[in-house]
Amino acid sequence: MTETTTIEQDITAAVSAARIRLRFDRVVIGLIARLKAALDDVVPQDQSIIFTLTAPIRLPAKTAAAIEALVRDDLDRRDIRTTLHGNHVQLRRVAGVPARMPRVTGFVHNQPSDSEPILDLAEARLLGQE
Repeated sequence: MTETTTIEQDITAAVSAARIRLRFDRVVIGLIARLKAALDDVVPQDQSIIFTLTAPIRLPAKTAAAIEALVRDDLDRRDIRTTLHGNHVQLRRVAGVPARMPRVTGFVHNQPSDSEPILDLAEARLLGQE
């Protein structure tokens, strides 16, 4: 298991402890993997992109492509909130991240959950402030 995987598991555990339900179905895992692969070389070494997305994801390929374009086009913005193909998406760029941390981290949650605590918990862990 890589250190990146362990860090992501720590973030997931913190989110679960906050009683926020995350999704881990096949579509979610595929979408997150696709975005990590596509964006890993785009995000600068000292930064991370955290994204949240509401379920259900009905158009995973189109949603992933739209998120990828959003990151590539607006990488300088710290926070982005939008709706893509019926899913609420929130992106947060975090600067000052140690090199060992993942550059792209994503979470899919159910509609009623607020994404702000997910982003806050993930940001704190990526910056070593947990």
